[in-house]
Amino acid sequence: MRELGFPVFARGVIPIPGTKSAVRPLNERVRCGGVSVDAGDVVVADEEGVVVVPGARREEVLAAARGKLAKEAEESLEAWEAAHRTRIDGILAERGFVG
Repeated sequence: MRELGFPVFARGVIPIPGTKSAVRPLNERVRCGGVSVDAGDVVVADEEGVVVVPGARREEVLAAARGKLAKEAEESLEAWEAAHRTRIDGILAERGFVG
């Protein structure tokens, strides 16, 4: 699947086939991993996690994501690494870990 670039997300490595009958009508709220998902919501997933964006906020979230991506594209790897190290060091210091 990875070689084909086909995104697959699962809790385990042994596939269990789904049933062919619908338990409930389409477009009703479902809960997945403890999160409510409604028809029209946007679900985005990658190897690091999953996020559910309410359909009513999708334009707002998309604009914010594009803004963050543009900001990150302007930053050099060295600048990002320095800022990241500073942030992590601050978090560790707040919690009593000193290097």
